[in-house]
Amino acid sequence: IRFREYCLQNNLLDFSLQLEIFSNILWPMDVVHAYLTRTYRHLIYDNVEEDSPRAHDIIRAWLPEFESALLIYDEGGGYRHFLGSDPFTGHALHELCDEQLMLDESFVMSENITNLASSLEQIILPDPALSEPEAAGGEGVGIIAARFYPELLDAVVAETKQLVEVSGVSPTDIVIISPFLSDALRFSVMNRLEAAGIPTRSHRPSRTLRDEPASQALLTLAALAHPEWNIHPPRFDVAYAFMQSIEGLDLVRAQLLAEIVYRPRELRLSTFDEIDPGVQERITFIVGNRYTTLREWLLAYREGEELPFDHFLRKLFGEVLSQPGFGFHTDFDSVRVASSLVESVRHFRQSLESTYLFQVDNSRFPHLGKEYIQMLQDGVIAASYVEGWRSQNKDAVLVAPAHTFLMMNRPVTAQFWLDVGSSGWHQRLAQPLTHPHVLTREWESGRIWTDADEVETSRRAMSRVVSGLLHRCRERVYLCLAELGESGFEQRGDLLRAFQRVLQSTENS
Repeated sequence: IRFREYCLQNNLLDFSLQLEIFSNILWPMDVVHAYLTRTYRHLIYDNVEEDSPRAHDIIRAWLPEFESALLIYDEGGGYRHFLGSDPFTGHALHELCDEQLMLDESFVMSENITNLASSLEQIILPDPALSEPEAAGGEGVGIIAARFYPELLDAVVAETKQLVEVSGVSPTDIVIISPFLSDALRFSVMNRLEAAGIPTRSHRPSRTLRDEPASQALLTLAALAHPEWNIHPPRFDVAYAFMQSIEGLDLVRAQLLAEIVYRPRELRLSTFDEIDPGVQERITFIVGNRYTTLREWLLAYREGEELPFDHFLRKLFGEVLSQPGFGFHTDFDSVRVASSLVESVRHFRQSLESTYLFQVDNSRFPHLGKEYIQMLQDGVIAASYVEGWRSQNKDAVLVAPAHTFLMMNRPVTAQFWLDVGSSGWHQRLAQPLTHPHVLTREWESGRIWTDADEVETSRRAMSRVVSGLLHRCRERVYLCLAELGESGFEQRGDLLRAFQRVLQSTENS
């Protein structure tokens, strides 16, 4: 309530207010209602279970106006409830449909994986109506165990290499997932795969552009090229930008180079020739020549006409960073990040350059880049792009959080489940403004949310996640167990106990 009052006092719209304004004010207006119903004659409504009750109300009123409609409800979907989603009001829309069709046959899962999914579902959410236990389903499970976490990652990569080189499984048919993917875990897995010669890629929508090393390097170089922005990057950022931009330059020598040539107060970059000859040899003259090329390009840009920020980034990338000898030449992950950054800046410019904020001295572009960098650093611009999902067919092993892989909705031959003993597989996300269950219409008014409700909700959420993952697996699931997890603690989560029961049942049978 306090948040809603703050929005109203400051003329702000969050998602719930937008929906409420549309539902209460715009939708009942004759002119709006007539325009929408006259313009749109056919409806395809996917993932009905993920929408809010208010949206379902609008569809319920609108549905008779359509010439045809297809409503798609995923009974196993809704892996996380957020933004007021309500599967109950969504499912109730089936009453308005002339024909109801149930699709429950999998074209992906092998028999072993089907049995595994059935066994796990019965263990996690027992059905009292079933007197006999489900058949054991442990045949589709492989176990990779180690004492320490680095040893576990080495074993995972070794098994991945075996699948690719011996079993002939395509890298794109392998996914390595975990409930949460930290920067350290992401780097550790991808670095090992690359060292083993296995192509790899990662997708983590929660990872913003400001967290990407490639975008940090581009923005640091942009600040150096625009002294009028009055942004003074610290020496470490400049060293990191050098390391990302110049091929063959490690962080130690990059830090040494930045300490000598960079003057933060004046935003000055001195020449490589001014460095002591002994230090030049330590940095190497090859790196020195590449630094000189980068420095001269930045100085030449300073002397010329300022470009729109996204045009500047394209020019820097095309004329320097993508050339042989520079960091983006063969690093396709950095190229992807650079593309997303340019796209983000372009949208930012197109939306703001026409406003009075940037009509300064008859020029459309001053300070727009500075504003963008500050907003990105403040976390205002998240920049999650469709491009990251489009690369899903690339022939590389995918490293991603479990929910991200679920949203990609594509099958693979083998799945590696890291941290299978973690509570992250079933833990509900903290949502301080909206409790996704208490605020649904199904919740009894005045009833208190208790520990028992939390446990039951966690079990149901874990069942949906496990079912979703297995329905996207053709042949094998690898449980990756370390006696001490990524954080150094022993893991004994509910998912691990469920798998132990399945495997014990398999052995007994």
